[in-house]
Amino acid sequence: MNKFKTKIAVLAISFLSFAGIQSASAIEGFSIGAAMNVSGFGGTGTETKDVAGTNEIVSEHGVFEADYASVFIEYAASDVVSVGIERNLDDITTPTNLNSKNNTDNSVKATFKDHTTFYANINMPFNTYFKLGYSIVDVATQESLGTGGSYDDVDTTGMTVGLGFNLNTSNGVFVRTEISGTQYDDVTATNKSPDGNAQVIDVTDMIGVTATLRVGKTF
Repeated sequence: MNKFKTKIAVLAISFLSFAGIQSASAIEGFSIGAAMNVSGFGGTGTETKDVAGTNEIVSEHGVFEADYASVFIEYAASDVVSVGIERNLDDITTPTNLNSKNNTDNSVKATFKDHTTFYANINMPFNTYFKLGYSIVDVATQESLGTGGSYDDVDTTGMTVGLGFNLNTSNGVFVRTEISGTQYDDVTATNKSPDGNAQVIDVTDMIGVTATLRVGKTF
C-alpha cells in the first residue's frame, strides 16, 4: 500500500513539474472539472487450493456495473495535446461471491480504492478527441472464510483508450461526453489460512468499459 501511495506522489509531482507551476500566473492553460461515470467491469477469478498435496482449481467469470464520481485537473501542453490527472471520489466494490461447501459458507468480494488515472487528450477534427491513459488502483479483498483465513490486498495498473466529444461554452466552461475502455494487469492474492492449506486466487482478463459526462472550466 505504501509503495502504491509513493507511485501516486512521484507521478503527481512529475506532472506538476512538467506543467510548470511556478507562480499564480501559471494557472493559465489549466482546466479543472468533475465527472459522472457509468462503468461495466468484468474479469475471471481462478482459485487454486492445495488439499493434501492435490490442487483443487475453481474458475469463474463475472461482470458487474458501477456508478461513481471523479474529479480531474488538466494542462494544455499545446493546441492539440492536454495532459491530466483524474481521481475517483468513490470506491468501487464488486458483488459478493458466496460459496457453500461442506456446510461452510465462504464469501469474497473486492473493493477498488484510490483509482487514479494519468492521461493525455489529443484533439481531433469536429470537436472530438482521442484519450490515452495509465491507471493505478488498490484492490482490497473482503472475505469471510470458513477456515478463518484472509487474502492479501494487492494493487494493479491498467491502460486506457477512449474517444470523446468536447463542447466549449462561454467563460471557459466545457461539457464533454466520453467512452473509454481499460485493460487491467492480472493480479494474484494469497490466502493466509490457519489450517496450513495454501490458497491462491488469480484474477485475469480484467476490463472496464466506461461512459462519462464531464463538466469543467478552463482558465
